[in-house]
Amino acid sequence: MSKELMYILITKMHLRLNQLIEEKNYNLLDEEVLHYSQRLDKVLSRFNKIVNQDANSGLNSCEVNNVTKCAI
Repeated sequence: MSKELMYILITKMHLRLNQLIEEKNYNLLDEEVLHYSQRLDKVLSRFNKIVNQDANSGLNSCEVNNVTKCAI
């Protein structure tokens, strides 16, 4: 999966998690909130691996767009 698609996925998942937290009256220990949060953590971990692989191969993994800003 490309980094651009990962940006979109992470953004949508983050918005969905925020919505879910609101629906559950900010109960962060709710099973559904915890489950979705774990799913988002897995996606973020995968994204970090991709970025680290790019950095190790000498590629510039820093991109600026509406979703993520990075300064090196």
